[in-house]
Amino acid sequence: MTPVSRDTSPQLEAEQAVLGACLLDPSRVGLLAGWLEPRHFYRPAHERVFAILLAQYAAGHPALAPDAGDEQLRDWALTAIATAAREIPGVTASYGHTLISTCPRSEHATSYGRMVLETAVRRALDEHAHRLLAAVQTASVEATVELTGALHSVIQRLADAWGTIDQRSRRPLPTPPPPENASAAVEAAREHEQALLSSLLSAPGRISEVAAQLVGEDFVDPGHRAVYLAMAALAHRREPLDELTVLWEVQRRGALAAGVISVAQVREICSAGMPGDPAYWAEHVLRASLLRTAATSASIVRVMALDASIAAGPLLGSAVQALVPADRVQDRLRAVTAAPAERTGPVVLGAARRKGALSRSPAPPAATTTDRAGEPVARPRR
Repeated sequence: MTPVSRDTSPQLEAEQAVLGACLLDPSRVGLLAGWLEPRHFYRPAHERVFAILLAQYAAGHPALAPDAGDEQLRDWALTAIATAAREIPGVTASYGHTLISTCPRSEHATSYGRMVLETAVRRALDEHAHRLLAAVQTASVEATVELTGALHSVIQRLADAWGTIDQRSRRPLPTPPPPENASAAVEAAREHEQALLSSLLSAPGRISEVAAQLVGEDFVDPGHRAVYLAMAALAHRREPLDELTVLWEVQRRGALAAGVISVAQVREICSAGMPGDPAYWAEHVLRASLLRTAATSASIVRVMALDASIAAGPLLGSAVQALVPADRVQDRLRAVTAAPAERTGPVVLGAARRKGALSRSPAPPAATTTDRAGEPVARPRR
């Protein structure tokens, strides 16, 4: 197995450095064991080497004794290297020595471990957001709800490992790229919105019921959104509802002047009578809104996960914020149908999370401060 080139990204080099530090100084494994896991390593060989080191540490190797000498320390490294060469395909004894030589300073093992963990945070968020996008493309609401919950769960788990999460980031959420092959879904959503508005005009007494389920943002067509909000406003004020009153309210709310919709389009929507149950069409509109909102949230998470300038704490906090719109639509759909599975919910931090990566720094400052990246720095361990 060849070493990582110094000309490549530093992520794999960090993996080599933390393993080299643990081979040089077995006490470093104890500083990492509470928050760094084998699955946080990108290279499978590195994952298994770290698992070997954890097992050796848990078994109480003689090198861990306070009075351990050079012979015990040498045996610690040689035993781990020999086990790795025997159990891991492609790993040789010489690669173990490469790991040691790659480590700049063994006392910086926790810093190297945080580099590995931060890379794992980005990778996990990207992978789970990608799966969520794939579910949206299948138009499966149930799978979308389930994978949104899975993304919440992975954020919770990563926040436990990292030790903090920053939801106060002043950086605005990025604008995601436009979805691929969304035209068919958008056209179907417009048809359902048209059917809903027509059915509401035929049954104005149902508007209050539907208004408890749908908000303006659930409509993909801006003109449909303007007509729906006008209908909801008229119903709220207990005013008559017909083609003319709707047109007047749309004008009063500024949609005509803003070019959102034309007079002819309002008349067309109101004249296209379509009998049916408004609740049926409202659920279709809400389900389409859930898919679109989940796709947007997942795309935002992916964009942020690929941005190495965002530290792990703010990245996790921004991921939670990106999922808020999708969570709100899910909550409304669940109230209507009670069919989608319960999601995990937003990440809520507790005091126990101080046992994560940031609290394992060997020499943290005396009080909580904020570094240049906006990442809270943990207090010293007691």
